[in-house]
Amino acid sequence: MQITNMHCSGQTVSLAAGDYHATIVTVGAGLAELTFQGCHLVIPHKPEEMPLAHLGKVLIPWPNRIANGCYRYQGQEYQLPINEHGSKAAIHGLLAWRDWQISELSATSVTLTAFLPPSYGYPFMLASQVVYSLNARTGLSVEIASQNIGTVAAPYGVGIHPYLTCNLTSVDEYLFQLPANQVYAIDEHANPTTLHHVDELDLNFTQAKKIAATKIDHTFKTANDLWEMTITHPQQALSGEPLFRSTLGAGL
Repeated sequence: MQITNMHCSGQTVSLAAGDYHATIVTVGAGLAELTFQGCHLVIPHKPEEMPLAHLGKVLIPWPNRIANGCYRYQGQEYQLPINEHGSKAAIHGLLAWRDWQISELSATSVTLTAFLPPSYGYPFMLASQVVYSLNARTGLSVEIASQNIGTVAAPYGVGIHPYLTCNLTSVDEYLFQLPANQVYAIDEHANPTTLHHVDELDLNFTQAKKIAATKIDHTFKTANDLWEMTITHPQQALSGEPLFRSTLGAGL
């Protein structure tokens, strides 16, 4: 366990368990690096540099893009700031570039917390927590929880933004499997639009197949709250099997 001083990505926390090593940064509660026996499992970024493309960030209170920054909730329209002008969208929430606070720390885990105050486009209050834990046998687990501490129900979504990799090799060679039968089409700005069966968009990865030249920048819909995806590089003898579980508490 090691903490470095403040820099572009806030503070840096180094965790280790067996052959696993992880680097966590406080800005965006981000995962800056994850390795197993020295092999990269996510595309890393240097903590002293601002990462491209939201690398490793936690996305609260919404992931993905909201077209034109405009959404309707409980009969009322709200306007968010546009922060991706190429797509004319509000992208990836409001906490990706906030400096989270370290509330608990050990050699193998760190807990970060953040308070999201109300703003004109999102007049709701959240208290969020992210726990990164390393295990020598099972690797990295990430638990994300948010509590609505306001007086009215709040719209809420959450995502994480690691770029999974088999030691920085080309994704064209990866075998990819994802248990999703539905996927959202995207418009010319990559905003999600209408829901389709994966076969309609030629994005059926329910059985493992090579990614090759397929471009994937889509939102998939799974049938269950607990699901697993797999990426495998046949020549590198590396694979990743992230396991995802989602729950929604009262008040959000």
